[in-house]
Amino acid sequence: MTLNVGKENNMPYTFPFTLFNYFKYYFNASNGKGHGVHSPFVYSFIRSVLNNKELRQEPAYANKYSALVNSMIAYYKPVAVMELEASPSSIAKVLEEIENIDTIGLLYIKQIKNAEDLTNYFNAALKKLNTQSISIFEGIHDSKEMEASWDIIKLHYDVKLTIDLYKLGIVFFRQEQLEKENFIIRF
Repeated sequence: MTLNVGKENNMPYTFPFTLFNYFKYYFNASNGKGHGVHSPFVYSFIRSVLNNKELRQEPAYANKYSALVNSMIAYYKPVAVMELEASPSSIAKVLEEIENIDTIGLLYIKQIKNAEDLTNYFNAALKKLNTQSISIFEGIHDSKEMEASWDIIKLHYDVKLTIDLYKLGIVFFRQEQLEKENFIIRF
């Protein structure tokens, strides 16, 4: 499967289409409280991480996505945490930082604006991930190309479970997960 994700093709969605896309996500997403989710792992994620009210009440975490990532770190206790901010000028730096770490427990890449960069970050991180690793990518619905890259990530052999929170895509590589599953959850 090839994807034409050159920088010139990576136009962000217009506001009306973004709004339409969000409503489509919202009405297709599973309940954010865990009702109707049949995966015990995902149910636990929703109840213990996504709905962690203690962490969200702290004033330092006004951004719910930052609070979610901190809640994931507290709950899963990954060995090594990388939080990187992507920008057109920092692509090489982000890739170098990923290359220079031995193993990644949790990787969170913020402000990805280009589908090609998303794919490059994912491929670079694959060499450093294990079955307990978690990757989080921001902006998976910002453009048609970003959504296509997200779909390719979901199809990757090592990816066992994905959770789509619209602004964030969360990837788990759990070996305990026998069947590949993709969840869309309201957040």
